[in-house]
Amino acid sequence: MNLDGLTLSVLCKELNTQLQSGQIQKLYQIDKHTLLFKVRANNNDVNFIITVGSNPALYVSKPIQDLPKEPSSLCMFLRKHIENSRITKVEQINGDRIICVHIDKLELDGSITTTYMYVELMGKYSNCIFVQQDIILEALIHVSPLMNRERSISPKLIYELPPNSSRVALLDFNNTEILNLLQSFGEGTVSQTIRKIFNGFGKSLIDYVLQLSKLTGQEDFDTLTIGELQGLANALHTLRTQLEVAHQLYIYDVNGKKQQTPIPLLTGTLVKTYETISEAIDESIQTQGSIHTADRELKKVITQAIKKEEVRHEKIKKELDDADKMDTYKLYGDLLMINGHLQVQYQTSLNVPNLLSESQEMITIPLKPQLTIIENGQTYYKLYTKLKNRMISGRYQLDQSTIKLEYLNSILYSLSLATTRESLEEIRHECMEAGIIKKSKKPLSYKLGKSNYIHLTIPEGELYIGRNNQQNEYLTHRFAKPNDMWFHTQNIQGSHLILRTDHELDDMIISQVAKYAAYFSKARNTSKVPVDYTYIKNIKKPPKSPLGFVIFSTHQTMTVEPEKPPTYEE
Repeated sequence: MNLDGLTLSVLCKELNTQLQSGQIQKLYQIDKHTLLFKVRANNNDVNFIITVGSNPALYVSKPIQDLPKEPSSLCMFLRKHIENSRITKVEQINGDRIICVHIDKLELDGSITTTYMYVELMGKYSNCIFVQQDIILEALIHVSPLMNRERSISPKLIYELPPNSSRVALLDFNNTEILNLLQSFGEGTVSQTIRKIFNGFGKSLIDYVLQLSKLTGQEDFDTLTIGELQGLANALHTLRTQLEVAHQLYIYDVNGKKQQTPIPLLTGTLVKTYETISEAIDESIQTQGSIHTADRELKKVITQAIKKEEVRHEKIKKELDDADKMDTYKLYGDLLMINGHLQVQYQTSLNVPNLLSESQEMITIPLKPQLTIIENGQTYYKLYTKLKNRMISGRYQLDQSTIKLEYLNSILYSLSLATTRESLEEIRHECMEAGIIKKSKKPLSYKLGKSNYIHLTIPEGELYIGRNNQQNEYLTHRFAKPNDMWFHTQNIQGSHLILRTDHELDDMIISQVAKYAAYFSKARNTSKVPVDYTYIKNIKKPPKSPLGFVIFSTHQTMTVEPEKPPTYEE
């Protein structure tokens, strides 16, 4: 969500109210371009996020469940300098897209060290820079002279504001001063004059000022009458007055285009109103997935592992297809041995009748000229044996690859169900044990429970649903009783469902629970989903198979429409 400077002035006021005098209790680097500050302010826990990636912003967010366990070197450095400090002020620089957060830390000798955190929201040039006594302490993104000849950003360099930050802020001037600025510096068109003098004007607010002053913006500034000039100054002052009390964000549809503004517009259709600007930014970033939280990184790793395994799977299949030549090599070897009396040295091929078929058609057999007919036959037997062994090994590898693909896809599905920190940690722990990701050196601060599965009471009985492979494993092989009914979608990633009931199981009950099983699967949004069901006593787990993997010989299948259980709340 790209906000202009004037809208950022409202956000700055909002952040100042929420963060001022707040203590930075913890700091995390969520991804390469994003920092999270856990601040205790006004007896509330506030999550303050700064991101300078694809969607640069700073805002107060909802709690993030999945935070990195291992701090980056930058995170450790910043914790040393600003953790347990207090935020004393959040200010905008010259009405531009630069926010400065003042952070004070009480040192052991009683002195106070002030760190200035400059958040520059400049599109692809966005950055977050930490400065002490005008010297850059650290930055999220280092900029070398090769990257930008005008401005380098690196520790121990003097911090300088970006170019074009010398324009003034509309909020700093009264009506008379605004008029004097227009008279002194006005040139070009009216729109160009406003943008040249004042920082922070986006299209929606420029249009608003022009509508108030009854101008088009294309007029030559030098041709304005005294009345038009005064009207323009009054319009700018009216906007300034409205911005001082603004605290919301409005989304308008103006001629089919979405425009965001901190004040009500004179034209367009109001689409949505946000109570705070942080709320709007948080929603935009969540929708676009701009911040790579630990669960998104895990999803990325698993997706890459699936792609790698799919390539290997296709390679094995191709090698098995090549093994079709095996029978041909055996036939060549047999025919050459039958005709072993022939002299074929220095010949590149041999035409012989196929004595092993009824039609006895002629076959041309390629030969190695330097070998005798017997030696050529032995060569074909070796090729046959090699392909035969490869086929046995290849079929085993193909089966193992299929199981691995199903397992990786099941983890990917589990991530879509994980909504709590505990669920995500269970999946991460499973991935560590399976060797998909490296084991963390830092142990969990709490014990992973076994009761995080979904438990629902339905008219048909008690329903137990696994959110991930660990829970599926526990429910199916340890929790369930032999006469409980087990449900799972056929050849589709999904949860294990256990039905425990005192009712006599009929087609109506089985059909209803099968619908729930289809809902808790990857095929939730499709129709006619095949669901397998059988008694727990028929379920077996092969030795050394991955978590959640089962086999069964006695089962039935029912095709149903997915249906959400009436007592389930996501």
